[in-house]
Amino acid sequence: MVKFVAILKRRGDISLEEFSRYWYEEHGRFAYVVPNLRRYVQNHAIRLPGGGEPPIDGIGEYWFDDLASWQESSEFYLGEAGKAIREDEAKFMDRNKIFGVVAEEKIYIP
Repeated sequence: MVKFVAILKRRGDISLEEFSRYWYEEHGRFAYVVPNLRRYVQNHAIRLPGGGEPPIDGIGEYWFDDLASWQESSEFYLGEAGKAIREDEAKFMDRNKIFGVVAEEKIYIP
């Protein structure tokens, strides 16, 4: 199993709550059109008591069978077919502050 893990930051003009709401209720539906996507997990940052704002707003996990499956999905996302996804991201994410990594999961405690 291969994952793409994305670290997300919201636009400066929206709250953490609005970011989380939009990401889950509106943007999440795009997962259904991404080729080869086996699982999609949204990890929403929360404010800790007395902790202020979290340094990031969310972590997206995108699961694929193998590296070739991820590559095909990446080409989809970066191409014309993925344009609607990228445009929707701009509605709530600061796309200049997003970064990600392709990783292989190693389970230590099942």
